[in-house]
Amino acid sequence: MKKLLYTLPIILTFLSISCGSTQQTTVKKNDSMPQEDINKMPEAKAAPAIKFQKPKVFKLDNGLTVIVVENHKLPRVNASLRIDNTPFKLGDKKGSDDLLSALLGTGSKHMTKDEFNQKIDFYGANVSLYDGGFYINALSKYFPEILKLTADQALNPQFNQTEFKKAQEKQIEGLKSSEKSTPAAARRVMQKLAYGNHPYGEITTVKTLKNVALPDVENYYKRTFTPNHAYLIVVGDVQAKSVKKLAEENFASWPKAPQFRGVALAPIKNVPATEVDFVNMPNAEQSEIKIAQRSDIKKNNPDYQKVLLMNSILGGDFNSYLNMTLREKHGWTYGARSQFGTDKYGDLFTASTSVRNAVADSAVAVTMAQINKIINEKVDPKVLDNNKQKYMGNFVLKMEKPATIANQAYDIYVNNLPDNYYETFLQKIDAVTVDDIQAVAKKYLHPDHARIIVAGNAQTTVPGLQKNNYPVKFYDKFGQPAPAPKLAQKLPAGLTVKKVIDHYISAIGGQNAVDKTNSLQSTYETNMQGMTLNMTQKAMAPNKFSTQTEAKGMVFSKEVFDGQKGYKMIRGQKKELSADDIKKYQNTTQPIQEIGLVYNGKLSRMSTIDQNDYYVITDDEGTEYFFNVKNGLKDKEVHHKKMKGREITQPILFKDYKMVNGIKIPSKIIIVTGVGHFEFKLKDTKVNTLKAEDFQ
Repeated sequence: MKKLLYTLPIILTFLSISCGSTQQTTVKKNDSMPQEDINKMPEAKAAPAIKFQKPKVFKLDNGLTVIVVENHKLPRVNASLRIDNTPFKLGDKKGSDDLLSALLGTGSKHMTKDEFNQKIDFYGANVSLYDGGFYINALSKYFPEILKLTADQALNPQFNQTEFKKAQEKQIEGLKSSEKSTPAAARRVMQKLAYGNHPYGEITTVKTLKNVALPDVENYYKRTFTPNHAYLIVVGDVQAKSVKKLAEENFASWPKAPQFRGVALAPIKNVPATEVDFVNMPNAEQSEIKIAQRSDIKKNNPDYQKVLLMNSILGGDFNSYLNMTLREKHGWTYGARSQFGTDKYGDLFTASTSVRNAVADSAVAVTMAQINKIINEKVDPKVLDNNKQKYMGNFVLKMEKPATIANQAYDIYVNNLPDNYYETFLQKIDAVTVDDIQAVAKKYLHPDHARIIVAGNAQTTVPGLQKNNYPVKFYDKFGQPAPAPKLAQKLPAGLTVKKVIDHYISAIGGQNAVDKTNSLQSTYETNMQGMTLNMTQKAMAPNKFSTQTEAKGMVFSKEVFDGQKGYKMIRGQKKELSADDIKKYQNTTQPIQEIGLVYNGKLSRMSTIDQNDYYVITDDEGTEYFFNVKNGLKDKEVHHKKMKGREITQPILFKDYKMVNGIKIPSKIIIVTGVGHFEFKLKDTKVNTLKAEDFQ
């Protein structure tokens, strides 16, 4: 059986065709754009003056603050209700907040869910409700009615048991499905460990969700959904007087809580010394890395603009230290980023990336080195100037968006900012110096007191991490301490690649059956974006093969090798195989390509996945083959490809082998890509029916 070649390009090609292609545009030279202009970096200019429209603000007797920004450019209105409550812990009822978000909008005391949704659709509006408020985007002429409908759903909810059970079951299924997700595990563990006893350190689990009953959601609503610290922000084609009237009509009866006091918040603490907190994900082919510490910067801090630029240089921009090193220099990742959270109740600084397991230890070392670099070395003035110009350009563009104006108006009131905060924002950005960058890096970055959360395959990753001079602690997927995982076993003495392949040959039918198999043709199919995609593979001794993918009678990709020459075809564009490809393909062993591993493979390690032990053979291209120790079958391949300078890790799973004419064929092939898992099911297999002309 020939291994799947170029499966990732096939998948991505299909997706790009089905989603629509991109067009490349060119700019012709003309008198207004001489050639030399496009080859020069634009000169730095002074920070532009920002005219920040002053909002009109008024307050209802129940405490609701209404903020109105008139903008009559378009006949649309954006409105949001935001409730600024001090967070508190929910304990074994964690999930009440998520379930409240799911239930708001499912019916009020005056209108059913279906009636509400039909009216919203009729008016062409976008409305979403959640445990902290709601959001509306609507045409201005319909805004009064949309606001009335949404306020009714928010202030007069009719929680019912049927909707509650549906929401609870849906969220439980969502949590269960995310348990095998490496990124989800890394996020959960970072949240729990880095926030500690702070309310933001609580995570929702299946257990806590099952503990929640409908009365718990109702009690959470009564406690938190109050006007005491609520803000209604309206931006768009409205008159402030009209909004005031609408607010009084729809929200004046909203009862103020007699006494609302947030409990004292536990402090967010950094660890005394940097440590690696490892989460074992046995099936992971990539490791998620998150470096976390407490963030001590808030928007009302005089250092805020300096920290923004410092982080932009470190990891907030595409050309940042982290991205240019991890992505551009080493090719380990699609991206690396860092950010400082500014939540007034507590937040984190994080730096994160995703890399293949084998280089996780190196990626950790490089990330920490870049954090130390910005602390210990002054940045290049040109780098600082470029980041200033880019930040100022983005800031001005964002000012065109109503949502930006709403967020800024909200920020001013919630974070106790001066009225001219955003009017002077760019002047403060422009005033940041090289010395300022280093000063705030030293003040707000703490690489000696950070948690390094790594979720990945322990057998491949932990040995390298243990050499990085940081203590390694182990946690389960939910942040609970866990015993150290079993690391890779030693390969049995005397084991060879040939013995592993002999076991495989025996497992798929035996040497006699393999010798009698001169050719194989297998067709697999999958459903992708509503279309049935067929993949047909043909292989014939000694080294002929063909792979073709098609849908709706249209061939998307094809690759053919007749033993001496061949070609690749994508979207009808045919390209002859290169001399290197021909040489490589001439050395394959068809139709049972695994036999070739005896000549170009080496035993690299033993690996345990889902309590199954595997012998791992690596070929001369770096592809890994996982052979089940117990039954001899090949259950998995992991391909490491270079695409546009980036390294792509692509696992392929082989499941449910079935006997066809004396030889076992996997009836399911699951291709794991960054855009999803694609399960190909065996549709048809033919043995010893192919001829040389089938490879033209």
